[in-house]
Amino acid sequence: MFKIRITPLSAADIEQKVKWYNDPKVTQFLHYTEKFTVEKSLEWLKNIKMDHSRFENILKIYDDGWKSIGIIGLFNIDMTNKKAGFYITIGDVAYQGKGIAKAATLKFLDLCFKKFELNKIYLYTDIENITAQKLYEKVGFQKEGLLRQELYYNNRFIDRYYYGILKNDFKMGNGQ
Repeated sequence: MFKIRITPLSAADIEQKVKWYNDPKVTQFLHYTEKFTVEKSLEWLKNIKMDHSRFENILKIYDDGWKSIGIIGLFNIDMTNKKAGFYITIGDVAYQGKGIAKAATLKFLDLCFKKFELNKIYLYTDIENITAQKLYEKVGFQKEGLLRQELYYNNRFIDRYYYGILKNDFKMGNGQ
């Protein structure tokens, strides 16, 4: 198994992130309408640096040296209600399907429950994204609901599932 490192997203990571987020194989379920550029992404990074509702990170693995392979983070961090949204994207397709997303998700959830003192971490996934659903269920997320016609993208409505995991239900060794 690979060693995993999760570090704050920096300007040095933006070019790689742009490459991943412009790859249709990577963004199949992400629903972005605009092409990513380094300039726009650097501006976005500058704007979110002081945004306490986001926690953006680069995911690295050790494979003959440290290599950036994806993005992992929280959005809509709500300290009043002690909850936040979660996402992970393995941008380097060569590392998809190798168990890295599962290990990184477990490590990241453990970090976030402690760092932010959250009670709940939630996420959304398209009903067609079976791979993601299997991953999230393996690490302990529970399907809490169906959001019918939640998004309108590429001239069609998309149904999504809402998943959540509570701090008390999270176990670092889930699924292992």
